[in-house]
Amino acid sequence: MFVRKKNISGRDYYYIVKSTRIDNTTWKKIERYVGLNAPTQKELQMYEKEFDTIKLFLQIKNNQLDSFKRAYQKKINDSTKDELHNFEQELLIKFTFDTNRIEGSPLSYKDTKFLLQDGITPKEKPLRDIKETENHKISYLFVKNNLQKNINREFILELHRLLKQNVTEDAGKFRDGQVKVGNLIPIKASMIETEITNLLEWYKNNKNLHPLELAATFHCIFERIHPFFDGNGRVGRLLLNFILLKKGFPLIIIQNKNKRRYYTALQRADDGNYLYMIKYLFSELEQQYEYLL
Repeated sequence: MFVRKKNISGRDYYYIVKSTRIDNTTWKKIERYVGLNAPTQKELQMYEKEFDTIKLFLQIKNNQLDSFKRAYQKKINDSTKDELHNFEQELLIKFTFDTNRIEGSPLSYKDTKFLLQDGITPKEKPLRDIKETENHKISYLFVKNNLQKNINREFILELHRLLKQNVTEDAGKFRDGQVKVGNLIPIKASMIETEITNLLEWYKNNKNLHPLELAATFHCIFERIHPFFDGNGRVGRLLLNFILLKKGFPLIIIQNKNKRRYYTALQRADDGNYLYMIKYLFSELEQQYEYLL
């Protein structure tokens, strides 16, 4: 493992690089972006250990992960048109309910189902939350219908625009001021464009990673950047699933009842430990596998 420094627009960015075996004959250098400061020797040792632990975990779970993927593809291929429509509708409703509930939406599952499936607007619920629920459906369908595309700056901004249209004036725009998320103070607004560019470059250069590791790491870094005033979690979870769906894996629904574990995984990732998030997402996939069967 070694450290690589890149100078972008006059600022230094640090990456750790490790050669790892892809198959019996192929080795590939894997990069991980670690920030604006060169990692200490102690941090390098921690990263080295985590690299190996993630690789071992994914090797152990490889057969299960393949079975999740096969079950999802079988569900799609063996269902009639009506069965597939109902299946997709159920996933959309649950995904929208949970991702909005995590962000504090007061809409119940029943409210969400009636709104998205039957067009029935829930009574005495904030108009903003109703609109964001409808917008999330539009955003999700945008993801599903554009799996042939790649994630880029415009794709991210379009997702945010669809999610926040007719809700906030900054829909489809990166924030231009500072925010605070709990104890986390994300990067300055002036650095967002560069940090998103770095994340997209990392994503482009590391597509050979296992899709679960790729999606988990991308999601954690995106949430750390926190490029919007509002909607970061929902856009981030849509992007996470875009990466997985593109590789043939089923949708991962991060359930509201598990949000404490999800937030803990994000906090650990802020310290450079992505294994916890990978394990958490695997556990959600396990639960959804039972539903697929």
